[in-house]
Amino acid sequence: MVQEKSFIPEIWTQELTKIYDRGENSIKAVDKIDITMKPGVHGFLGPNGAGKTSTIHMLIGAISITEGKAKIKGEYAGSIRARRIIGFLPQNPSFYDTMTGEQYLKFVGELSGLRRKDAKEKALELLGKLELLEARDRNIEKYSEGMKQRIGIAAALIHDPELLILDEPTSNLDPIGRANIIKDIKELSKKMSVFVSSHILSEIEQMCEKVTIIHKGKIVLTDTIKNIKKMHSIKGSQNIVILDTSSNEKLIQQLNEKDYITNAWIDETDNKIHMISTDIEMLQKAIPKMIIENNVILRAFHQPEISLQEIFIEIIEDEVENE
Repeated sequence: MVQEKSFIPEIWTQELTKIYDRGENSIKAVDKIDITMKPGVHGFLGPNGAGKTSTIHMLIGAISITEGKAKIKGEYAGSIRARRIIGFLPQNPSFYDTMTGEQYLKFVGELSGLRRKDAKEKALELLGKLELLEARDRNIEKYSEGMKQRIGIAAALIHDPELLILDEPTSNLDPIGRANIIKDIKELSKKMSVFVSSHILSEIEQMCEKVTIIHKGKIVLTDTIKNIKKMHSIKGSQNIVILDTSSNEKLIQQLNEKDYITNAWIDETDNKIHMISTDIEMLQKAIPKMIIENNVILRAFHQPEISLQEIFIEIIEDEVENE
């Protein structure tokens, strides 16, 4: 019988804790969190001050662990072996601004242990991939914020890491740049795992299968986005239905007369009919008949899917209420 290899998480923590200062001035930024990350793209979410950056800095070995343990693919966080596994992009990366983009990447590559020739080849490859090849001879100080962000990502990838840790990777990019980075992260996830922290939850939803939500240093929830959407919903949103026709004003009064509709209104943001119904099936049967009787054209009829951002807000608000 062939013995199966034991599972080694990409990131593993056990009661990971970070306390700043001591005594009366002590601040517990991270409070005994347990993370087990499988291969793929894992989102790390939380409001400002939740402990995300402190957690990431412990994982990469930038700050000490107060209590608990953390490992990167089986290697203790902060060790030389663990550091070699990780590629890291901080929220606000710093550079040697007087270096050109190519010089900087070659420099970082050689620091990572690449031979000079290999560092140059890898630098040119990444400059091309991140659409910076034309700016390779320009000093980084003359780069736009978006270009600096992309150089930071290139620097994180220069040594071919097994795990990429990104802290707000799209924070300084325009919509096109953000879309390109999301595409790149999806492509990178085929070759390596990605642990990404971002406050732009719509982007997390596009990139990640699983997320961890942290609040005031403690983990509130870890699950797949699919499961989270099944389990959580904004109060009453499961009964909201949106209807759009060629004459919404003609139908609104009739809808409000139905005993299975609690409320119906034309929303100012999209000029469509929004309804709260106590019986979705009965409403679905009634709408075709109403469309025909009133001689109007049906443009849309659906229940809106709850977004990760709505769920996140609901979870955090519940946490605040229970404090």
